[in-house]
Amino acid sequence: MTSPATAGKYAQPAPVKDDFTYTVDGTDIVLPSLSYLKPGLVRRIRRLGDVDAMYTLLELSLTVDALDALDEMEPDAYHAFLEAWRAHSGLSLGES
Repeated sequence: MTSPATAGKYAQPAPVKDDFTYTVDGTDIVLPSLSYLKPGLVRRIRRLGDVDAMYTLLELSLTVDALDALDEMEPDAYHAFLEAWRAHSGLSLGES
């Protein structure tokens, strides 16, 4: 029999605490791990849809130069950047 303190708990992977760093045209993009966001960031994006939350997180976390570098990326390169950020954070999109 399990104790009430452990009932319903399951093993979760440890969050990735290290920031994600990516270079775009000589500009360093430094973002927090998606699996280890500070409570203030979570509070600011908690009621937003996925797309709005992602762009708000970018705008709250990046310098103007870093945002400019992302804005000028080709769509395929931008999607590769987002995938690398997700992978770095240890997040899986799962299977459908």
